[in-house]
Amino acid sequence: MMATELAPGVHWVGAIDWNLREYHGYTLPGTTYNAYLVRGEKTALIDGAYAGFEGEVLGRIESVCDPGEIDCIVVNHIEKDHSGTLPAFVQRMPDIPIYCTERARAGLARHYDTAGWNIRVVKTGETLDLGGKTLTFLEAPMLHWPDSMFTYLAEDAILFPNDAFGQHVASAARFDDQLGKDAAMVHAQKFFANLIVPLAPKVLKKLDEVGGLGIDIKMIAPSHGIIWRSHAGDILNAYVDWSRGVAKDKVTIVYDTMHGSTTMMAKAIAEGVMAEGADVRVCLLRDGRYEGTHRSDVVTEILDSKAVLVGSPTLQDEVLPTVAGFLSYLRGLRPGRLTARKIGCAFGSHGGMGGAATQAEEALKAAGIEVIDGGFQVNYRPDGDELARAYELGRKVAQEIRAR
Repeated sequence: MMATELAPGVHWVGAIDWNLREYHGYTLPGTTYNAYLVRGEKTALIDGAYAGFEGEVLGRIESVCDPGEIDCIVVNHIEKDHSGTLPAFVQRMPDIPIYCTERARAGLARHYDTAGWNIRVVKTGETLDLGGKTLTFLEAPMLHWPDSMFTYLAEDAILFPNDAFGQHVASAARFDDQLGKDAAMVHAQKFFANLIVPLAPKVLKKLDEVGGLGIDIKMIAPSHGIIWRSHAGDILNAYVDWSRGVAKDKVTIVYDTMHGSTTMMAKAIAEGVMAEGADVRVCLLRDGRYEGTHRSDVVTEILDSKAVLVGSPTLQDEVLPTVAGFLSYLRGLRPGRLTARKIGCAFGSHGGMGGAATQAEEALKAAGIEVIDGGFQVNYRPDGDELARAYELGRKVAQEIRAR
């Protein structure tokens, strides 16, 4: 196993998880757990991987130096996909200094037996001189856990932000220009849509704080996915846009159906959207059994949409379980925290009293989405007039987003 050089004395020594297919509730094509070795007169290891990947990380370290030469470990985030290797490293390197935030210190003690660990708490602005390499720490609480922090390597202008700016993708490519900018952005958008959206206000605040420090950032080395060396400015700008809710004239329609009636309505609404010249995505929920049908794919579409419409038939006075699961996921992400508000409404069919559309709209409101139309429900199968109404609903939504 070989390390990858980012700059003289700086190497990626992480692990590739080719098999991971679900994480934090969304689907992915594998991932990487990025750890970095920074070598000056002293050597620091930044971050780690899940327990079980110790051999891979150590193997890459050994391609650069003897692991016994590591003088300290920096823990940017305690989640187990980054800290799981820590107990094994401490056992191999007893009394090694571990630099982290106060909340990380407390959190590590809840995850592991840290008795005897040499933990050193750092705060924003504190530095660690490695001799020719200087690390500066920046606390980043709730990006995306309370313990998180960024580490900046001044001499090489490299930012190690842990989960921020990351992507879940397993690849032989280590850099954005190897994977390709477009592909890297696609994975980054899904990562943001599924993990970072509820933290959007904190993202903007932290980016302003980093900008206020006047530091040069030539490379961004996150804890998952590729390293941004050619398009660091592009991912920074994308995070600002996504956090502000910058979106396209696009409508995402997400639904499930029992006997096809809700499908008929979804298609008619989509035709109305297209008639007004707006973009539309029609997403049938199938729990990831088919490409693009998982809730994590749908919220990725919603991220750059100005409107979201949810469709469900009524089953036992409730929305369908697939739709209920999606709405629960959406409420947790709270896209209403983005600066630009999204609009939406709900629709569906029923065989009795109905109610699914009303429940769906309440869930949209709870997610911070502005509901612009009362729930559109039909009894059993939509007739010609009702399909015409669905078409007009699509036109109305498209007109509304194009006016914003």
